[in-house]
Amino acid sequence: MARYSSGSEESLQALTVDNQLEARLTNGFMEHTLLLGADYQQRENDVAWSSGEFPSLDAFNPVYGSEPLAFYAPIRENHELEQTGVYLQDQIAVNNWRVTLGGRFDWVNIDNTNRDSGATSALSDTQFSGRAGVVYLFDNGIAPYVSYSTAFTPTSFVDANGDLLAPMEGAQWETGVKYQPNEQQQYSAALFHISQENVATKEQPTDPYRAVGEIESQGIELEAQTQLTEALSLQAGYSFTDITYAKSDDGNQGNNAIYSPRHQVQLWGHYAVQEGWLSGADIGVGVRHYADIASDRANTATVPDYTLVDATLGYDWSQAGFNGVETRLNVHNALDKEYVASCNSLEYCYFGAERGVTASVHYRF
Repeated sequence: MARYSSGSEESLQALTVDNQLEARLTNGFMEHTLLLGADYQQRENDVAWSSGEFPSLDAFNPVYGSEPLAFYAPIRENHELEQTGVYLQDQIAVNNWRVTLGGRFDWVNIDNTNRDSGATSALSDTQFSGRAGVVYLFDNGIAPYVSYSTAFTPTSFVDANGDLLAPMEGAQWETGVKYQPNEQQQYSAALFHISQENVATKEQPTDPYRAVGEIESQGIELEAQTQLTEALSLQAGYSFTDITYAKSDDGNQGNNAIYSPRHQVQLWGHYAVQEGWLSGADIGVGVRHYADIASDRANTATVPDYTLVDATLGYDWSQAGFNGVETRLNVHNALDKEYVASCNSLEYCYFGAERGVTASVHYRF
């Protein structure tokens, strides 16, 4: 087994601002809910990539404790991104029809600098993206819908020449039906088709990034939510995703894309205490299952299926006189399962995240 070391030391500073103005208007038989907004984000990321060489290891007769053959000076880079967007959306209600029309315009500036050589690469771009959808609300709780949207995602990845890759662009069609017979139950089924261009990828960790061409995904999503009692609720979901390289420069056109599971199943149970001294507390446990993830672009193998358990614990402090204050503890991969999450190729695979705990405090006013 060939061995080497690779790591990074990073620092990130980010600022995000999003302001919205909503207005409700009536124009004859139509009702409009207008949303006008502007957002701004700025990110600066300093990173130092380190690497080294180690002797190969005989997997059937391993000898541990070898000294490194070489360590190389880290590659030090600075990445800066500044993005400004303005958006407008109109949600129109006509009898049982609901029509949504929206548009967004972005200005993006990206600057990458090699802090050792001083070499720079920059990208300045503008992009329009939009969405449109229509839904009909039947009186019995059934609501069929269809929607179309486009997306724009800038990236700071560079190619072999040190030039920034073009932003990823995507388009999505979706149609489905939602059913809500009462306030305690909601079900949905959706069919979707997504196309993405300029998707950044690389074969090995030491390789430069490149745009793979075009990726297409299509599939179905099923979801059910039900309130079994006033305190206990359940949520279940399943999705099947057929994601392939529609255009590829490496001969793998038509193969399944790496990273993405074809099957995903999730089940979540949530219990909220209604009375007593624990009133205001809630606890939830969820299970996620992932299956059929391609290990390489040639589709010669798949990553072993894996199942993860999550948990959450929260408390609404308004029960103790602190109105608007909520605390929550989220635990991902609560059992600390060791698993392979994805692979770049058969030679380069990655373990999934270990147990992660996040604590948060929210105040609403």
